[in-house]
Amino acid sequence: MTTGIESLTGQTKKSTRPHHGRVVWAIARKDLAEIATNTQFIVTGLLPVILFLLYRLLIVSVNNSSILDIAVYDLGNSQLVAAMQEDPTLELHIVASEAALQEQINEGPMSGVQIPANFDADVAAGLKPELKIWLNPERGMSSETLQWQHAIETEIMQLGQQTLPAQIERIDLENGAFSSDLALNSFLLIITLTMIFFISGANLVALLITEEKEKQMGVVLINSPANPYHVVLGKALAGSVSIIIVLVIVVLLNGGLTGNWPLALLYLVIALPVSLSISILTGSLAQSSKQCNSWLGLVMILFLVPAWFSTLLELPEPFNTIFSVMPTHFLVSGLDDALNNSGVSEANSLNLTVWLAFMVVIVGITFWRLRQSPKSVVASH
Repeated sequence: MTTGIESLTGQTKKSTRPHHGRVVWAIARKDLAEIATNTQFIVTGLLPVILFLLYRLLIVSVNNSSILDIAVYDLGNSQLVAAMQEDPTLELHIVASEAALQEQINEGPMSGVQIPANFDADVAAGLKPELKIWLNPERGMSSETLQWQHAIETEIMQLGQQTLPAQIERIDLENGAFSSDLALNSFLLIITLTMIFFISGANLVALLITEEKEKQMGVVLINSPANPYHVVLGKALAGSVSIIIVLVIVVLLNGGLTGNWPLALLYLVIALPVSLSISILTGSLAQSSKQCNSWLGLVMILFLVPAWFSTLLELPEPFNTIFSVMPTHFLVSGLDDALNNSGVSEANSLNLTVWLAFMVVIVGITFWRLRQSPKSVVASH
């Protein structure tokens, strides 16, 4: 890091009135090099990616290897049953009545199919008989359920007709097909996205500030043509680049964003100045990296965790009321709504307004802190 400071000082000494943009970029470039070569910074920055991959590679692979339970009520010894029995990913539960079928579906929980009498003969005759199936993919079984539906349709199409020779009625049970799986996926994605901003990103910028204060490199910087505001902008730029890179990696690994993705991106755009402001405030107040880690780690846990779980669980009072007015509650609720719906609900309008207002407040506090004590980001008290 010393080499980077000396290089920056040498560059800016060439002119007594350096170009502000060049000074800021020189500081940002030095910090980006530090982030890319420092093991602690690399681990901190990539922590959300690591956790996201662990979920995708471990938990999803376990779910995909699961057996799908199907309750079957066959009134006419259909060949569909024989075909499903040959599929190793299915476990059939043959029932003798419609009442037993409904009991299995409701208590399982499992998907179900009711095959009418003479189904095979009607299909062969082109009469398009009705096939009724119930979709209940609990426990993250959406992909298996889709494969099962496709297998049924493929088996029926064996007659070689150009159109599907049966009328398949799909009945989505109470919470809708795949809703529990989608809700879990979006919940884990939201955890990852917020970690990028408020754990990894915030820590990176705050540690960059406190490390230079510990090594007294900030004093060297402000003895060059750079001033504390250049330092803040340079570190904010380096932090922004790092956050955006990690964010893009996670979104690509997720296969993009679902629902109203422009609205979801807007929430994340607003989250960037909030994250940077918190990290700059922490860096200006903390006198060491250890102090920074302790303070910021505790604050971020209190800042994020209640918002994560208050949207998933019904908490007892007064915790439910307390957590429902936290700023991150509106961020998490807004992201959850945007990722799972294509439109903009009235609740999302409120979430966006509150989150935007919080951004204005936290950025204003940061400006006030820098105006009152600009050297707090480059030197210890």
